[in-house]
Amino acid sequence: MTTNATASPHGDYIAYMRGGYVLTQSIRHREPTTQSACKLPPDAKVASLKWSADGSQILISHDRGLQVVDSKHRSSRVFLKNGTAGLGRIATADFVGNEHLLVVWEFGKAKLWHMNSGKAVDLPDFKTTCDGQTWQIRPGNKTPPLFAVLSRIGAEDHLSLRFPSLRQLPPPAKLPTIDAQGISWSPDGRWLAILDVPTASQSLHIYTPDGHLFRSYPSAKDVELGLGIKSFAWSGDSRILALTKFDGLVELLNTRTFMPIAMIEHSTTIHQHEVEKEQQAPVWQEAVSSANERSYTQQQQPFSPPLSKAKAGNEPSDLGLAEICFSCDGSYLATRDCRMLNTVWIWNMATLGAHAVLIQHSNIRRLKWHPTRFETLLIDCAEGFAHVWNVSSREPPTALPTGGLAKAKLTWLEGPAEARPIIMVTEQSRFHLLHPEGQDELLEQVSRPASAEGSEPNDEGNSEDSLFQVLSGRKPLPPKTQPSYTEMVDLEMEAEDELDGDGLDDTFREKRKAVQQAPMEIDPLDDSEIF
Repeated sequence: MTTNATASPHGDYIAYMRGGYVLTQSIRHREPTTQSACKLPPDAKVASLKWSADGSQILISHDRGLQVVDSKHRSSRVFLKNGTAGLGRIATADFVGNEHLLVVWEFGKAKLWHMNSGKAVDLPDFKTTCDGQTWQIRPGNKTPPLFAVLSRIGAEDHLSLRFPSLRQLPPPAKLPTIDAQGISWSPDGRWLAILDVPTASQSLHIYTPDGHLFRSYPSAKDVELGLGIKSFAWSGDSRILALTKFDGLVELLNTRTFMPIAMIEHSTTIHQHEVEKEQQAPVWQEAVSSANERSYTQQQQPFSPPLSKAKAGNEPSDLGLAEICFSCDGSYLATRDCRMLNTVWIWNMATLGAHAVLIQHSNIRRLKWHPTRFETLLIDCAEGFAHVWNVSSREPPTALPTGGLAKAKLTWLEGPAEARPIIMVTEQSRFHLLHPEGQDELLEQVSRPASAEGSEPNDEGNSEDSLFQVLSGRKPLPPKTQPSYTEMVDLEMEAEDELDGDGLDDTFREKRKAVQQAPMEIDPLDDSEIF
């Protein structure tokens, strides 16, 4: 039984829990599954697994505390014990760089731990009650990393920009917000956007990396009607900032002056009467037969997508846009309106016009662009199918059965630009990989054992001819000497017996070194310990 499966940042390995151990399985190479040397308590409930940015460490969050495992040497590096939970349970924990851990407790306490020395720096008044991110590392391979933190002092929001290695906290800067809802760096790290509540007259604030306010939007002289900005998203090339409104509009700003360049509206009737018929955006609608066979038909304009609603009510979350996301290079924008939850609108950022409209049979749960292929979009409708669509083609999406439950989570795996795409299908107790375009040659090839004495030499020059003879039926397929990659993953996942790790615990217990900590001020409510 596997749980909490998660892929590494570069898409090389998958880490998952089994029998109290962390196991790592290679994705693109034929390597045996490796097991960590440390075992969690038998009654520990694992909440999540997270990789460090460089893929060298794995963070295990469970109800007893935190544990960091070295993914290369498979040994335990850090164990943070939550003690008697005087600060509540650990709400979130994340890597900050490769040497620090940011830990936030449910009662609002936050600490930045240095994993080598075991020392911690308190982050006072850490803001925890907001819809978006309260902290984020500046993008880019910058050393040391710079990260921004939101804090709430009294009734005022503050912003702190700091490096993890600093022991002295820089003075926070007061924000012109009523109740900041989240922060987000632009992909190039040049701008930091802070979103305020939608009722604020100026609900978006743009800051420079040194903490200076560059601009607030909309400007004070502009008259803003309605509920304001609901969310925002940066394009992959950092050239456009898209703002979603509660009235269903999407406003596009350039990231030089942050002035509007276009407005996108989702109409309940699709009719491009000003565009020639050959250049109109295609409208594809999915149909499902009684045998669960899926097909798409192209609809003629004008056409009205079916209206749908996840639930009754007029809550702010039910108004405006339900989802918005850019392709990896910012060439295309995918949006969903809350009135039409089964409809995907694709917009071309070069022409600022509609590129296509996809109408699914069921409401869409999530949209996800491929991390390296700008033209590939994954549509997850929670039906046990992965709908993959190529933007550059004139064909409709392809519905691929995932082989998992309807509630299974579908995600793209990172990888080289030249590698074939891989979809990870994750359920509560198992996971498997889906290859929309087949596996790479490195995974498909069958490794041959070293030739024994007296056997025929390996003729590499005739490998292509031999493959042609096999495919054409002139030559039988050679006997299988080793299970395929998929079979190895299935064998690991379906194994019922738990690994016995008592000997490993005894071996590594004597090698743990105590970390000397400098005397520091003790919080009477904090009894957490790091080893």
